[in-house]
Amino acid sequence: MNSGTGQIDETFINSRRAARIICAPNLIPAPGQYLLAHALSEPDSPLPHPIFLTASHSRGFYAARPLPVSWTPGTQLALRGPLGRGFQLPASARRVALAALGGNASRLLALLEFAIPQKAEITLLANAIPENLPPAIEILPLSALADAAKWADYLAIDAPRAALAEIRNAFPPASRPIISGYTTEILVETPMPCGCMAACGACALQTQSGYFLACKDGPVFDLKSIV
Repeated sequence: MNSGTGQIDETFINSRRAARIICAPNLIPAPGQYLLAHALSEPDSPLPHPIFLTASHSRGFYAARPLPVSWTPGTQLALRGPLGRGFQLPASARRVALAALGGNASRLLALLEFAIPQKAEITLLANAIPENLPPAIEILPLSALADAAKWADYLAIDAPRAALAEIRNAFPPASRPIISGYTTEILVETPMPCGCMAACGACALQTQSGYFLACKDGPVFDLKSIV
């Protein structure tokens, strides 16, 4: 884990890219990992904000939305990380499905820079479609998740913690052999205020295998450990 400073170089409206952040290479998170950040101009801000990658940049990275609206170009940030477990896209994956259950696909789209060079077919399942996607990406509604899970050899899901019950319903016990034969991962969106420092329990997830801390054991998990 590293610490340092970064700067908001540019912000974006109505885009999966919330901002371009200039920072040192050792602070750039991998897809699904996160940084904890707070603005140096807001020293009394009670909690740091988690920042995720959506695309790379030669001098830093493009951060996924959302970010605090007070972070405007020129804002100096204190950064800590990268933290947590990110996505593990297999080099052999040729049919990649990305499912955004929380309405925000931007964290999943960080995987495009890895899946496209592998010549993978890519399907995005979302009800809100980001702009400027590569034309080769197939777009499907979230109602097609079960069929996409059968087609894919890698499935990545982004969902809020409140949607875990919906995830379990989408993969009932009878269908779980489908997801046992290939890589299926889920990024669980949940508050992670301590960022692995205090084991505060705010991000604890109860699963069939016991309790996991999203800030430390995730926020990306093997779906089989969640359902």
